[in-house]
Amino acid sequence: MNCRLVLLGAVVVAQTANAADADSGKRVALLRCGPCHIVEPNQSREVADSPPFESIARKFGSNPELLAFAILDPHPRMNLTFTRREVGDIAAYISTLAN
Repeated sequence: MNCRLVLLGAVVVAQTANAADADSGKRVALLRCGPCHIVEPNQSREVADSPPFESIARKFGSNPELLAFAILDPHPRMNLTFTRREVGDIAAYISTLAN
């Protein structure tokens, strides 16, 4: 992983950890991630190989910091950029789905 990405991730996590808003993260995720991922359990899947947010939550457990790093290091099809606040909020929302 690129050192600059790690540093950026650390800054994002540090700045958003205390201020993360799961409700805002859900809204952002529905708008920006929903075309490819199942954001809510009752949503239909658009792209067959995109994991649902519940699966992502199980993978990262209840660690929103690790999840924020993953959001900052997107897969090749993800042509989205997020603000620091959005990253923290989306990570906070996904963490609420961990069982």
